[in-house]
Amino acid sequence: MRKYLLPIFSLFLVHAAFAQMDVPASGGNARATISEEVGITSITLKYARPDVAGREGKIWGSLVTYGFSSNNFITTKNTSPWRAGANDITTITFEHDVKVEGKPVKAGTYGLHYAVWPDSAMLILTTQTLAWGSFYYDEKEDALRAIIKPVALDKSVEYLKYEFIEHKEKSCTIAMQWEKLSLPFKVDIDVENIVVATLRDQMKSQKGFNAANMLQAAQYCLNKNINLEEALAWSIRANGTKSFATMYNLSTAYEKLNRIAQADSVMVEGVTLANTQQYAAYGRNLIRQKRADKALEIFLANKTKNGDNFATNQGLMFGYAAKGDFKNAMMHAEKAKTQAPNEGAKKALDGQIAKLKEGKDVN
Repeated sequence: MRKYLLPIFSLFLVHAAFAQMDVPASGGNARATISEEVGITSITLKYARPDVAGREGKIWGSLVTYGFSSNNFITTKNTSPWRAGANDITTITFEHDVKVEGKPVKAGTYGLHYAVWPDSAMLILTTQTLAWGSFYYDEKEDALRAIIKPVALDKSVEYLKYEFIEHKEKSCTIAMQWEKLSLPFKVDIDVENIVVATLRDQMKSQKGFNAANMLQAAQYCLNKNINLEEALAWSIRANGTKSFATMYNLSTAYEKLNRIAQADSVMVEGVTLANTQQYAAYGRNLIRQKRADKALEIFLANKTKNGDNFATNQGLMFGYAAKGDFKNAMMHAEKAKTQAPNEGAKKALDGQIAKLKEGKDVN
């Protein structure tokens, strides 16, 4: 029997090494994950949250050594930054390539560290993501180092946390906050190029055989005024299933490329599929293109087809105002006011009528 004991015990040790029990994080440092998207790029941080625990005033420069500490098992010198959390290494994942503090960082997961001083701090991203803390930190594995400015907080933050403290269309600012200190860093994302590259891939997949998806891809580019030739190609494909939306979108693509005759030609058929509101939207777009004569023609056709109602009279108000004919514009504005669907619409018309009386364009 004894001869079986050692192999069985060895097997148990191997299994134990790879199958740890699911227990709470050590030291009461709760694990946390935060994630947010900029454009379509996901940014995710995973970290553990130590608490101040009565040590206010003793965190920075004491518990967290200023600069680099000597807790490095590789060098035994002052080469280890702070792990920027507790327990396992803090990690940050970027779904796509980004810039952190103006420096390029490839898509992927990185260990996040800080070296902190009284008036400055260094953000460090490392390719090492599996270490415990920063005991095995090696500068050779750095993907980025950037100097940042610490920010004092008015109120003490008991449990360390990361927050997206600012969010813009193409960037965000992420901050580590603990005790009375915040360590923020900015992430910039090339949103438009990332989206276009993703749309390009999706248009080759099953999604690209759906007219609504083709339309959405084209509209993104047209609204941003980017990638116009490809947007035109997608618009043509989307118009295989004809509707006012697809034809209006195709017309817009031609107009963006200054192919006005083709834009107008598409809408000859497009307006036959338009409802009252769609006629009005098309007319307003023509006014934005500085094509007042064509816009008025569309507003008049709208009234001929769809009758005397709020939308048609409001459209004619805009059409005549764009032509500088404020008398006719006011007449249709007054008529639209009697047909207004709610008090908000009436109030808006009151303001527009006041402008027309002063001889001002309401567009």
